[in-house]
Amino acid sequence: MSTMWGVLSYGIGTVLGVLLIGGIVFLFVRDITQKKHTVLRNYPVIGRLRYFFEKQGEYFRQYFFAGDREEMPFNRATRAWVYQLAKGEPGTIGFGSTNNIRQVGNFLFVNAPFPILEEALEPAPPLMIGDGYCDRPFLARSVVNISGMSYGAISKPGVQALSRGAAMAGCWLNCGEGGVSPYHREAERDLIFQVGTA
Repeated sequence: MSTMWGVLSYGIGTVLGVLLIGGIVFLFVRDITQKKHTVLRNYPVIGRLRYFFEKQGEYFRQYFFAGDREEMPFNRATRAWVYQLAKGEPGTIGFGSTNNIRQVGNFLFVNAPFPILEEALEPAPPLMIGDGYCDRPFLARSVVNISGMSYGAISKPGVQALSRGAAMAGCWLNCGEGGVSPYHREAERDLIFQVGTA
């Protein structure tokens, strides 16, 4: 019985070996005679590894080499956060950040339990909006501004406070969908007029 099994396995091994060698010879002849890919013509059979690794490179980079925030359009950190929310788990993430906070141009908001001294303040660089795209680009004095909250939503005292605060901070104020009220105009600051459904 063992002799029969040995002969059978030897026969299967021989057939597989012949098929493997025949396949390699077929690929060699096919690669060396084709005129579409220079790599395959110069390096028959072995050159196919280049295309294989090129295809697999996306997965290698994703799981082994790319950082959590390097992929586009959605990086691994963002996808993990979305998966977490989709499972009904809390989306609050704490204890530091995977963002490179020392990179030039990155924004960092820091809690300040005590007011910062005037001489420790550094002016924020202005932000040019529409440069190269329009005739009169807008130079924003601040990159942190007040988003749209309409007069109908926060009423007269709220709009007055935001308008005066924007003037003091040197930032713009978005009027919101409710349009511009007289209280938006009380202070001298940049005002963004929002055209919306209202």
